[in-house]
Amino acid sequence: DIGGTNTVFGIVDRDGTILHEGTQKTHSFVRPEDLVDYIYLELSKADFHNQLIGIGIGAPNGNYFTGNIEFAPNLHWKGIIPLAKMFTEKFDVPALLTNDANAAAQGEMLFGSAIGLKDFVTITLGTGLGSGVIVDGQVVYGHDGLAGEYGHIRVVDNGRLCGCGRNGCLETYASAT
Repeated sequence: DIGGTNTVFGIVDRDGTILHEGTQKTHSFVRPEDLVDYIYLELSKADFHNQLIGIGIGAPNGNYFTGNIEFAPNLHWKGIIPLAKMFTEKFDVPALLTNDANAAAQGEMLFGSAIGLKDFVTITLGTGLGSGVIVDGQVVYGHDGLAGEYGHIRVVDNGRLCGCGRNGCLETYASAT
């Protein structure tokens, strides 16, 4: 879980049991490659590296279709970042990336407060405001992989400047920031 403030990582089994976890300030990683290297080293030290069968990544503006973080306004890394590819190459296991709020919604559906629900919205509050939309038990990605960004719905004409470059986005009024 890569956030604008913190990155949290862990080893989780098929039942959702957390076997190992760690956290680090996202800004401590100058480049995204530094994050990948750090997690690789931490999991190697904890003797989990060779037990992985796959990696799931949730990140702001994470595009499920491309595996890229795309122009995330709340991250200091800019542009298009092929993060899933970086993790796949470093760890030699498949890596999937999605928007962090979509990952949270899937987690709630599988292991949390949305067990048994097929249609719901999860709102995440952190550095920004994220949202994951589930319809008929499936994440709504939209045609470009970035659907459901409620944090960037304009709620005030000519309002506060948002990190995305627009004015009046919801997350400039409702987020931890």
